[in-house]
Amino acid sequence: MEFFQSLDYEDGLSVVTKIFDRFSLQYGTTLGLDGNPQIRPIEFKFEQDGVLYFDTVEFYASYAELRAHPYIQLCICDPETMTYVRLGGKVNFTKDPAVVNRCFEESPVLTSQFGNNREAVVAYYLTETWAEFNSFTKGLSPRSYKLTNRFDTAVQ
Repeated sequence: MEFFQSLDYEDGLSVVTKIFDRFSLQYGTTLGLDGNPQIRPIEFKFEQDGVLYFDTVEFYASYAELRAHPYIQLCICDPETMTYVRLGGKVNFTKDPAVVNRCFEESPVLTSQFGNNREAVVAYYLTETWAEFNSFTKGLSPRSYKLTNRFDTAVQ
């Protein structure tokens, strides 16, 4: 509870990144190629200049799904406090070496799995990003955020 009480709820980006950093595994939902929702674990990689970055791999089903339907929702829940964050947005892929390298730097798991196959890794960032914070613990009020970043105007 102390962690959640320490957050600055006026800063939605900070709320999301601190919670995602603390709970390193999120669950992400994509729209499958068959039209059905698909949920899987996803690892948030980093935030830079207000932009949230993740990654996938070219031969993963999630990559094909996100190319066909470029929207994702993620959720993380702390079972102890029954507090959760939902995050959604439009996926924008990048093979920018600086971004992909940073994904590897931020993730020992990614490095151990794909360190010898780095060219298969595709980073992505979110635009049209929104977040919802909620808790079933008294004293933590629900919040909704629109998390715009520099790419929001560039991709529209």
